[in-house]
Amino acid sequence: MNKDELIKLLEDTIIPASCTDMTPYLQPIADALMEVMPVPLYRFRTINEYSLSAFDKDLIFFSRAKNFNDPYDSLLTSPSFEDIMKCPAESIACFMNAFRDQLLKGMEIPQNIKDLFPPSLLDQMLGFMKMQLEAEEGGEMTEPNWHEIQAKLKDMVANFANDLRDSESYACFSESITSSTMWAHYADYHKGFALSYDMKSLILSKPNGIMILPVIYSDVRYDATNLLGWATAKMLGLPMNRIDQLDKIKSALYKSSEWAYEKEWRLINSADQAHTHPSLKYAPTGIYYGSRISEINKKILHNMAIEKGLKEYEMYLDRSSSDYQMRIRPLSIE
Repeated sequence: MNKDELIKLLEDTIIPASCTDMTPYLQPIADALMEVMPVPLYRFRTINEYSLSAFDKDLIFFSRAKNFNDPYDSLLTSPSFEDIMKCPAESIACFMNAFRDQLLKGMEIPQNIKDLFPPSLLDQMLGFMKMQLEAEEGGEMTEPNWHEIQAKLKDMVANFANDLRDSESYACFSESITSSTMWAHYADYHKGFALSYDMKSLILSKPNGIMILPVIYSDVRYDATNLLGWATAKMLGLPMNRIDQLDKIKSALYKSSEWAYEKEWRLINSADQAHTHPSLKYAPTGIYYGSRISEINKKILHNMAIEKGLKEYEMYLDRSSSDYQMRIRPLSIE
């Protein structure tokens, strides 16, 4: 098993909405994950009060995707209204059928639907439904005017896309500690530091709502049509089939192939949706000092590392090498 095979296994695994015991689906992924996941994984850090405090307290902080440097990160594809219409039992058809059922039964429109639409638009929709019912009884059908309804539901889908995007938080790790580009982008142009972590131990402890998976690099964005339609229908109190219970996780793993150099693994936190930057207490196994780190910052981090009993390394350039990779050596303090 290699990482590509793990990714294919994840993509091919579909957990239907009716499934109540996901273990048979998830266990093969978990087994493959333990086999494939590199140890250690690395987290690059800029030196500031925030990162020093997190290091001191052994905290890994999570961020929302909207704050990442890739504007497409975890951004769900927003299907057109026509695409939603094509899906079985999708938002519009289901929405209008619910109105019809309410009218036929002589019941009130549910409050959660009333809260979504202005009274004038509700009156218009109800009026149309009554006319349609009368036309059906008379053997005639009229074409509905969907303009206002379409606009409202399109806005709703867009809002759901944003809400779903930020419903989970992430911490990013890399397989590579020798990438000059990673040190430049995420460790203050080599003036910062990096921490190594044994994530297998974390996952084996089975923390609630925490998982780690490799990022899927692709030139095609994840199709979130069903996910968005299901979420919209759920909020409206309408029935709709969710095709795959892993859809939200999968959507959070897709990134453009342009970012493949990061070799990213993503720690996903779905347990804490209340805080902007949730945290997890988990200690690193080692620390790596950037090749341009200042002596005072190295001294501060060194003293903290000694207290924690961490292995220490420093990055350097090998001027005689034929490649562009950074080199590693154990820290030498004079």
